[in-house]
Parts: sequence; C-alpha cells; structure tokens
Amino acid sequence: MPAFDDEVFRRAAEFVHKRGGFTAGMLKEKPVRDVTQQTYRVLQKAISKDIIQNTPEELTAALENNAFLFSGFKTYHSLKEVGLSLVDDKGNIRPFDKFYDDVAKINERYNRNWLIAEYNHAVAASQMAVKWYDFEQDGDRYDLQYRTAGDDRVREEHAALAGVTLTPDDAFWDSFMPPNGWNCRCTVIQVRKGKYLRSDSEKAMRLGKDMTEEPKKRMFRFNPGKELRLFPDKHPYMKVSKTVEKTVYDLIPEIETPRDAVDFINESPERKGWFERGFKELKEATKQNINGSTDMNGRIVMRADRMNRVISALNKLQWGEEVDFDEADALATLWHEITHNRNKLGNMRVTALETRYMELANEFVSRKTLPEFYKSFGAEMQHPELMDNRLSTGYNTWVRNYDSLIKATGADAGKVLDSVKKHLFNDRYDNQLEGLVNAIKDNVTDERIEKNTLRRLVNYCLKKTEADYQKTLKDLLIK
Repeated sequence: MPAFDDEVFRRAAEFVHKRGGFTAGMLKEKPVRDVTQQTYRVLQKAISKDIIQNTPEELTAALENNAFLFSGFKTYHSLKEVGLSLVDDKGNIRPFDKFYDDVAKINERYNRNWLIAEYNHAVAASQMAVKWYDFEQDGDRYDLQYRTAGDDRVREEHAALAGVTLTPDDAFWDSFMPPNGWNCRCTVIQVRKGKYLRSDSEKAMRLGKDMTEEPKKRMFRFNPGKELRLFPDKHPYMKVSKTVEKTVYDLIPEIETPRDAVDFINESPERKGWFERGFKELKEATKQNINGSTDMNGRIVMRADRMNRVISALNKLQWGEEVDFDEADALATLWHEITHNRNKLGNMRVTALETRYMELANEFVSRKTLPEFYKSFGAEMQHPELMDNRLSTGYNTWVRNYDSLIKATGADAGKVLDSVKKHLFNDRYDNQLEGLVNAIKDNVTDERIEKNTLRRLVNYCLKKTEADYQKTLKDLLIK
C-alpha cells in the first residue's frame, strides 16, 4: 500500500489553524485538496492494473470516481475534527505546537489505521467488481459459490457462508457479495451447474444477515460490481450535508504526471477525437533543443520545462483558474503537436523543404484554433496574443509572414483557415504548399492575383524577415 504523506496533513492543519476553523468551502483550497488527493492516490492504487487485471474502462472509471468521492468526504470529516480541536476550554485558539499534538493523533487514526483497512477493502471490492462483471458476461451458464480464505483467521460468521452455492440472479448476491467487513478475504467463484447442490436461498440470506447484524456492519450489505462502487453509501463518511456533497463532487483529482495528463485529455470524447490514432503517451524529450515533437501516432514528447508547465496549466484549467503566459505558451506547444495527430494519413516521408511548408501550415492552424483547445476544458481563450505572435517557436516568422499575405491579398481570413485546416488534416504532408496557396487563391476577390505569384510569396514566407517580407508584398501585390 502506498504511504500517506503526513506532511500533507500537517500543512492542511496549519491552514485550518491560520483560518481559525474549518468549513466546507475550504475543501476547494489547495492545502485541503492535497489531503483529498493523497487519500485518492492511495485508494486509486487498489484499482490499478498491476493489482486488477483486464478491468473494463467504464468499470475502472466508476470505481475511481467512487474512490475520489470517498476521499473527499473523508478529508471533510478528518479536518472537521481538526477544526474542533483548535480551541481550548475557554474558547481561545490554541498555539499550533499544542494543537498539533491532537492533529497528530487524528492523522494517525484517519490516515494510518483506518486507511490501511480502507485500502484493503478497496482492493477486495475492486476484485469482486471485476469478477461480477465477468459473471454478467456469462449469464446463467454457471452457479456462483461463496468461499472463505479457509484458515484459522476466518471469522466464524463468515465461515458459516462457506460453500453457499446459488444462481447469479439470486438476491443473496445483491447484499452479501464480498467483502463483507473490514479486511474480509472472502471471495466468490463460478462453478459448473450440477457439480454442487444449490443452497437454500432463504437460509443463506439469514446467515448473511447474521454476519452483518451489528449496526456498523450493515453498511457492507451491497454488491460492488452491481452498484459500481468500492464503498457503500451507508459508510459514515458519506453522511455529509448537500453543500459538502456538491463541493466534493465539483473537485477533480490533481494532474501530477504526464500519464495523468494523457488520461485527463482522453476522458473527454471531444478531446480524445483530436487524435486520429489515439493519444497514447506524453513524455519528456531527451533532446533539449526542441519544444516538442510527435510520431503522429499518439506519442508526444516535450522539453521538461514545457512539460511541467503543461501539467500546471491543465490543473488550473480544470479548476477554472487563469494560466500564466509561460503556461499558455507551453499549452500552445502541446496543441501544435496534437494538431499533427489530426492528419488522417499518419507519419510519412517528406523532404526538408516539404517539412517547412508542413510546419508552416500546422503552426498556422494550431495557433488560430487555440480557442478550440481552451473551449474543450470549459474555458475562454487565454493569452490570445499567442494566436498572432509566438516567439518561442522557430516557425513564428513564417506564420506572421503568411498572416501578412492573407491581409495584403484581402482574402477572408476565416475561410483561409478552414481551407488550410482541411488540407492539413486530410492531405499528404508532402503537398502542403498547394494547400497554403489554394487557401488564399480560392478566397480572394481580386482575380488579378495569379497563383504563381502566390506560390512565390508562400515560398518567401520561409526565407524573409518580417520587414523584408513587407517590402516583397509591396513589390509583388500592391499596385
């Protein structure tokens, strides 16, 4: 089991001490969010593929969602208890060093003793949920049989259910599918019909109720696989106000790693659809002289500093916060590489010159469509100046020259973008010059502008400074 970072709880306690108490609204603040995230990190490990094999994506998502809500509600209860320890008998705020003695005890109880049991429960519940999924795929081809660990540690009331054999649709499994208590090691297996005598369902139900008769055990009467949850609704942590419930529901797990960023982008069907061949990997570049690159097959690499800014920015976007300029610039790099992955044909051989035209087209489209990227996260475009001038990329002058060409010809900028984008996404990368030229030729009203002239001017986009390009435009276009 991953260890809980005690320092995270300490920082949250310091935050509560500084605020003079704890309220539900503080669940949104970073020191408190970090506690929720730490708990979730531990519980999420119980669902990970190195423990649970071949878990269907929709089942994993449901279990992770339940684990996160459980983590948020647990954080609320633990820090509410911290808040109650803040004042002395006279109602005065206690000095932090004395206050923290109680905090340490609360941390030990919630994040050591109880979390171990909760983690073990999450492992068992997720295993049973996957089993139940498999049982459902087989329908009524098999009977199901309850089994214990079979050693001297098995609780007497659990041992009473050993060997119970019933059909999958029997109501017994709705309430007594393991785990049936903290650290329960029981399981259920499929057995061939007729190999074992079926049990009396009513008797099995009575034994199940006897096993969970104590008030604190009744909450375990549920089926993780049927209800798609690790923890039952009747768990004490789940007893919160509507305000707390809404606040926790509004929280989203923090993005900490490149893998988290991939998962976060893929969780939206719209964002997942950006990748013609799927988004598989985001990792740090070994070469430091590039901002980013892609194999166009769903694998993107980025320079370490840009990768870190992307992760920071994605967290801000999901929390509805503003990103700073450097983060927005890093997101623009990511979007540039994503745009490459929108080409339907995939990676292909191109010459050095063809690559330059392709990168001009790709950077032009990616920066002009940045609002689409932000909109997918429910945000407005941030730092719109990057749509016109992005100094961090070597393609900046090329794109600014092409922008000047659009303006000088009087072409409809929106239609030019649509045309270049369509060609970039659907045509070969060794033919992007034609897309750049035709996008302007097809959208100008001045028929005197010849295609060959436009071809020369697009070529000059790659070769001239902005000042020299303006002179060239005057010489070739402006009469």
